[in-house]
Amino acid sequence: MTTKHLWEIEHPYRCEYGNFYERGLHSRYESWAEFSRPVEYDRSGPRLKQTGTLLYSGDPDMNCLFRWDWDALHLTDPDLFPEEHHRLSLFFIMQGKPYNQSVEVKVTEEDEPAVRAWLAERADTMRAMWEPLLG
Repeated sequence: MTTKHLWEIEHPYRCEYGNFYERGLHSRYESWAEFSRPVEYDRSGPRLKQTGTLLYSGDPDMNCLFRWDWDALHLTDPDLFPEEHHRLSLFFIMQGKPYNQSVEVKVTEEDEPAVRAWLAERADTMRAMWEPLLG
């Protein structure tokens, strides 16, 4: 069996960005490198500054990825996106709060192996949660 590219996989229905009940819970990243940047803290100023995101590197149980969609917009809407344009949409539930949050990441075909590996790790979290029913 040939493995499909992530942008060739279609999920049923769709998931809306953000959070219906609270604003500011949708983030955009200009690249996979920006999204996957390790979390670092700068304590040099009067306020603690964080770079990187725990959505990428944080606890996958606390930041539970429940859906992803990779859209190759130049293939689905070439009039609007004449140049190659890939978008990875990620949808999380923060189980400790609880609230949902979404992320858009501009990605390239070259990012696919790293994205696939990260998604597979997150799939292990969902699999463990549902394992008693999956058998």
